Amino acid sequence: MGLDAYAGFQEPQPENVEPINDDAFYETLQAGDEFYWRKHARLQEYMQKLWRVRKFGEEAKFWGGLRMDGQHDLAEVIFLEKEDILDLQKAVENDNLPFCPDGFFWGQQFQEESMKEYKELDLKFCKQALKWLDEGKKVWYDCSW
Repeated sequence: MGLDAYAGFQEPQPENVEPINDDAFYETLQAGDEFYWRKHARLQEYMQKLWRVRKFGEEAKFWGGLRMDGQHDLAEVIFLEKEDILDLQKAVENDNLPFCPDGFFWGQQFQEESMKEYKELDLKFCKQALKWLDEGKKVWYDCSW
């Protein structure tokens, strides 16, 4: 048991086509699953805050307790924009991912060590994500625990 996070890309669908259902859509996400992190609490905190703002507005960034639910639900997947990736890249480069105040099963008790161990992978993800965006692909992040 613990936090597992995934990121990858999806080829965009034409604007006039909607996914048939969440399960079919999620299968297309898994096909582009390129990155995996185990118990990277500070990356999860970054993504969770971004998810809250997208879902509930800017003031939600400071809410506690409400999380991406880790159920691999389409409503919980976050699609990342270029600005998100550039902000993430800067935070990783400066060892400044947001502190995770709780989340025992996320590995928050060793979040400093995880942030250092995953730094190279985080930067690799940022570089690849920017490339995918330049290619017109949609970059996503999801988690489970």
